[in-house]
Amino acid sequence: MKLLVGLCVALYFAVIEASLIPDPYPESKEDAATLFQLWKTDYSKVYRKSAEEGYRFEMFVSNVKHINNLNKQHRGEVTFELNQFADMSPAEFRNTVLMPKRTPPVHPPHKYMKVSVTDPLPESFDWTEQSTQVVTSVKDQGSAGTCWAFSTIANIEGQWAMQGKTLTDLSVEQVVDCDGSKDEKDQKADCGVFGGWPFLAYQYIQKAGGLELWTDYSYCSGIGGGKGSCFPCPAPGYNKTLCGPPAEYCLKNESCAAKVDPSKFVPDLKVADWKAISQNETEIAAAMMTTGPLSVALDATMLQFYRRGVFAPFVGCSKTALDHAVLLVGWGIETVFLEKKPYWKVKNSWGERWGQKGYFNIKRGNGECGINTQVTSAVLQKA
Repeated sequence: MKLLVGLCVALYFAVIEASLIPDPYPESKEDAATLFQLWKTDYSKVYRKSAEEGYRFEMFVSNVKHINNLNKQHRGEVTFELNQFADMSPAEFRNTVLMPKRTPPVHPPHKYMKVSVTDPLPESFDWTEQSTQVVTSVKDQGSAGTCWAFSTIANIEGQWAMQGKTLTDLSVEQVVDCDGSKDEKDQKADCGVFGGWPFLAYQYIQKAGGLELWTDYSYCSGIGGGKGSCFPCPAPGYNKTLCGPPAEYCLKNESCAAKVDPSKFVPDLKVADWKAISQNETEIAAAMMTTGPLSVALDATMLQFYRRGVFAPFVGCSKTALDHAVLLVGWGIETVFLEKKPYWKVKNSWGERWGQKGYFNIKRGNGECGINTQVTSAVLQKA
């Protein structure tokens, strides 16, 4: 009898698991070619030369097989899909969308926020579902390693709203164009489209005296050509040693000196300081619930084709080599096959069509992909 019950339970979970795994994409060249044409139309992809289109199709076919394998490996607990990155090789994705991998700095003791955890934390919390609106819409960084600036600005937008101010989209491009901050001692720098650090960006904004609105200084450096794109020159103070060679082509009239206008800075919005939070994830949750959404960084190599689920890759995820900055907005628990999976809810900067309407969930509690190693927040002056 016990054997029969055991077999029935095993069969039940096998059926449930099979139902969660997405149907595989067709892998034959003929079927993949049809799928590629549909995908191009869906994402408005146009290639200038037939040779380029041929190369992109080969990448597409390779990614189809890769996604099918990922879905099979994760058994439906996490799912992956074709998205805007489907014609990019993993190497190109790393080199254009992500930042160069770098180790997280350890900040001086006085920079860490004092967090007291006295009462049990709720099972779930989500700033996007609170009556006080502190999270702006999901943005798209495009084909540039500017996530650090998006993460910085998203945190400051939240801090501004936490003061009772109207939730406002602030300028990411100002930070990308104008912030050449560096920390010589720790060998860290802000490098425009080649990556940077939110803690240094807070210092730039503090020194600059403020931020313009998104509508006054709109994002353009990651659009990749065409209407609305720009080619700014490196920020003042750009460090070639820490950042590498700057872009070979740039336009001075599309750069910081020609565009930034302090007279348009949001009145009373000033960064007074910044704080880091320890790697203790209970303290991170407590800080986020009381302080507001937090800037975090992680290794996002395996996030390229994420669709949904609690992200916890089997391989290829480092806790010490970070390449992407995002915004921590909440936490919760997902139950899969009677197993409870604690997760962080994170706002990304890859557009609303990516992941779960621009968000993703990542395993909480063991520093998954380094998510707990570079948690920071700006401290604004009291307006």
